[in-house]
Amino acid sequence: MLPVAAHAHQDQDGIADGRADWHAWKDGFLAADGRVIDHLQDEASHSEGQGYALVLSVFHGDRAAFDLIRNWTDANLAKRADGLLNWRLDKGATQPRPENATDGDIFYAWGLCLGGQRFDLPEALDRSRHLAKAIADTCLKPDPRDSTRLVVLPAAEGFLRGTMVTLNPSYIMPRALRDLALLTHDTRLAKAADDGEDLLREIAETGLAPDWIEIDIAGLRPSTLHKPQSGYDALRVPLYLIWSGRAMHPAVEKARRMLGAHAEGDMPVVTDLGGQIVSVSSTYAGYASLRALILREDPLHAPLKFPRLDTAQGYYPATLDMLSRVAAAETGSALISD
Repeated sequence: MLPVAAHAHQDQDGIADGRADWHAWKDGFLAADGRVIDHLQDEASHSEGQGYALVLSVFHGDRAAFDLIRNWTDANLAKRADGLLNWRLDKGATQPRPENATDGDIFYAWGLCLGGQRFDLPEALDRSRHLAKAIADTCLKPDPRDSTRLVVLPAAEGFLRGTMVTLNPSYIMPRALRDLALLTHDTRLAKAADDGEDLLREIAETGLAPDWIEIDIAGLRPSTLHKPQSGYDALRVPLYLIWSGRAMHPAVEKARRMLGAHAEGDMPVVTDLGGQIVSVSSTYAGYASLRALILREDPLHAPLKFPRLDTAQGYYPATLDMLSRVAAAETGSALISD
C-alpha cells in the first residue's frame, strides 16, 4: 500500500463536512453517465475535468461517481494509440479531438492511483500504471539548457520547435507526479516533480508564473506565442504547490505578496507578470477560496472556513473552489460554514 492512501482518507477530518458541496458540484457539472460538462465551453468535456472529478470522487469517498467517471472517460477519451487521453469531446461529437493535454492525463492517472488504493481496485491501479508510463514516455523531455533535467510538455505533440520548448507552468503538479512515481517505480516521474519545482523557483526569481513560457539554450522567458500574463492557467501554480506540501515555495510567496497588495473583494485573476496591473478580476467564490488558501497565515495548521459551494459561478471557478478545499483539508484543516 502506498503512502497516498492515507491522504485519501482525510475526508473524515474536514472534507466529510463538505459532502454537500461535492453533491452540489456533481449536480452542476457531472452528467449521469460520468461526463463532466463545462457549460461555458460549449458544453464540451475535457480530460482535465475528468481527471479533476476522478480525484475529487476519491477524496469524498464516492465509489459510485468514481466508477461512472472512469467508465465514461475510458470509453470516450481513450482513443490514442500511445495510451494518453484525448483532450476534448465536443457536444454532439462522436469522436474526440486527437490531441492530448498532459495535465488531464496526470490528474486522471493520479485519480486512478488514489481510487485504486482507497477502493481496493487492482484494475484501476494497473490502468494508472499504464497511463503514467505513457506520460513518462511521451510528455517528459530534457530541458534544452540541461539534458539532466526534465520538463513536462503540455502535450505529446506541438510544443517542440527545434531546440525550444513551450511549457505551461500550471501543468506541474508535484504531489501527483510523486504519487505516480511511487506506484510505478518510474523515477522519471519523481524527477519531473523535483525539476518542476526547481523550474517554478527559477521563474519566481523574476515575477509571477506566466500562463506560458518558452525555454531554449539561450534561457527562459514568457512565451512569445501567448500574452505575457499570469492568468487563469497560472492560478493553479500556487494551488498545486501548497497541495504538494510546498506552501513556502518562492512561487507561492510571489502569489501571496501579489494578493496581499490588492484589496479583498475582487480577486485579481489576470495580471501582468509583476502583479501590479490587473486586467481581469472576479468576485466568484472559487477564486476567493483559492485566495484564502494562498494567504492562510499558518499554511501548515491554520483552519479555513469556506462557504457552501456556489455552482452558479461556472465549472472552472467552482472546480478550483473544490480543489482548494481538498488542499486545505490535506495541509491543515477546513471548516465548512452553513
